[in-house]
Amino acid sequence: MSEEAANTTPATSESSPPPPPLPPRKSLDAMLPTSPNGSDKKLPDLPLSVGQITFDLNDSVSQISAVRQFEIYNSAILNETSDLFINYNLGQNAIRSKLTTAEAEGSDEITEYWVSIIEDYSNQFLKNKEIAQLEQKIIKGIPDGLRYYVYLKTLAIRQKLNSKETFEGLLTKARQSRDEYIENLNVESKGREVLMVLNYYINEITNSRAEIESTADEVHQDMIQVPVSRFAINVCRLVSSLPDISQEEMFYLLLKFNRMFSELNRDEFFYKISRSLEEELYDEFKHISVQGINLNNLYRNITVQFLNSELLELQTCLHILDFVVFEGFDFVLRLVLSLFKSNRAKIMELDGDELLRFLTSPEFLTGVGVDFTDSLLQEPKIIQYENEFYLINANSLSNNSNELTNLKEVNDELVIKINELRRKIDSLQATHLEISNQSEEYTANLNAAEAENQKLSSIQAGLQEKYKHLTMAENLSNTIKANEEFSQRNDDMEQQIASLKKSIGEKKAKLAKVKG
Repeated sequence: MSEEAANTTPATSESSPPPPPLPPRKSLDAMLPTSPNGSDKKLPDLPLSVGQITFDLNDSVSQISAVRQFEIYNSAILNETSDLFINYNLGQNAIRSKLTTAEAEGSDEITEYWVSIIEDYSNQFLKNKEIAQLEQKIIKGIPDGLRYYVYLKTLAIRQKLNSKETFEGLLTKARQSRDEYIENLNVESKGREVLMVLNYYINEITNSRAEIESTADEVHQDMIQVPVSRFAINVCRLVSSLPDISQEEMFYLLLKFNRMFSELNRDEFFYKISRSLEEELYDEFKHISVQGINLNNLYRNITVQFLNSELLELQTCLHILDFVVFEGFDFVLRLVLSLFKSNRAKIMELDGDELLRFLTSPEFLTGVGVDFTDSLLQEPKIIQYENEFYLINANSLSNNSNELTNLKEVNDELVIKINELRRKIDSLQATHLEISNQSEEYTANLNAAEAENQKLSSIQAGLQEKYKHLTMAENLSNTIKANEEFSQRNDDMEQQIASLKKSIGEKKAKLAKVKG
């Protein structure tokens, strides 16, 4: 407070007593519950089944990937939000009956292991860090009769169609769109119909990330139809090979896989692949980079082709899909790293277009095959690479905040100009339409006038021809009349000459008489 303000304070305030002290604060211990006999009551420990599954930086890539994938499957972002579905857990009794049947058909160590994984609802294999054992079991193969239930449990599929909808009803609606792209796919009819329903759901029902819509500021809000991704097509081929799986069950699996792929941060994923190759295969990575090859397109193509059963064996693709289910796309990163290591000699031999053709050819994948054991030995530093990626993005956003503001202002100006141009375009289109209508009217009148002109020209030609004939006849008639007049005059002159001759003769006779 300033001195002037202090001087204005009344004198009575200086003699006022201080405020009374606050009552003592209760200690935290006094607020804890106690037992009747006065002893402290401790809260029970959390049960193991609900304890959070975590990892540390010393864990293997497999453990880290599996734990994070478990968290992703249980997050809300991987569940469909459409009113088309309701929350639904397939009852344990129904699953137990299926598993009992599978065990009865052939009970062995592998079957018993996968039954235990399906029934491990607390994911003890992750808490006990038994992921290495799981990987070896995947390499040996999941029994075909149990793979669907392994996927069902691991992917945490807890949705089904509501009572008002059926898969057949959705298929009927999907067929009305007549998507030639899906109809011409080399997929069996069962899987093709599931893809039709998936495409209908993505483009007609939901507002998921797969949709591309014009912004609210735009005048024309037309929705662009997005084709089903090659990833979904390849996964559909694999899922359709599972025995005794209905189309509706395939649809639920495909929805989860499609959501999992669409939510993948591709920029981060491709960055991790590039950094892994740079660390493990520096010379080969440098050799590819200086060729001007688009690495992101290359990674995208390879990622999808790993699940292409038309390129690789069906069981190989299923094993890859099994690993993706448990460890996500970080396992694909390890596959890519192993694949490049297997082809390192061939890569260094080629340059330019030849290298690009090799990297994008089936030979790049099929020439060396898929080595799962070697892929599991790859330990890329995914946590470090992810931190690098987000740090780069954070620095970029921080350094370019002013530029971003400027870009927003420029964007606003461009939006205004675009709207003005659209109004001008609409006005020009209206003028163009009016001119087009007038042009059509003038063209019709011109065509009618030309037809009338041709008709009159034809009449004129006929009249001229007739006039020509009439003129010749009139000339002939006049000539005849003139000839008749000349003939009449000749006759008169001949009579006059004869009369003169007679008169001259008479006069000559009289003259002779006079002389004689």
